[in-house]
Amino acid sequence: MKDNPQEQELGNVTVSKEAVAVIAALETIKTKGVVGITSGYRGKSPNVLSRKDLAKGVEVWMKPGEAAITIPIITAYEVGIFKVAEEVQHKVKNAVCSMTGLKVLKVDVNVQGIKFKEEKKKIKKETQKEIKNKTQKG
Repeated sequence: MKDNPQEQELGNVTVSKEAVAVIAALETIKTKGVVGITSGYRGKSPNVLSRKDLAKGVEVWMKPGEAAITIPIITAYEVGIFKVAEEVQHKVKNAVCSMTGLKVLKVDVNVQGIKFKEEKKKIKKETQKEIKNKTQKG
């Protein structure tokens, strides 16, 4: 894990790749038309990651003061893929910049699949069930 230290008047502030990945993942799934984030592996059928593992699909490259991000997503069939990808790029860039102070060089969005309404409902139901189980345990 490489961290990104930034010198401040009171000391150093370090933002990890993992922190950037979490911010990017959460902004991505809040975007209308995004069904989920995948593990990033290209294959027959990309698996949508569970809510607790979302950031594992996001790749982050960092150098001092800068970050580049790649996010593999699944979109809904009913939406314009390019428009959704563009919205993800803007949301992720703005969130990472405002929350970390990093300059985001680029946000690459790889659309790895499209889900139809029935599949989308099933994924949402499974994700909600996971969240409910987690909150009951926690």
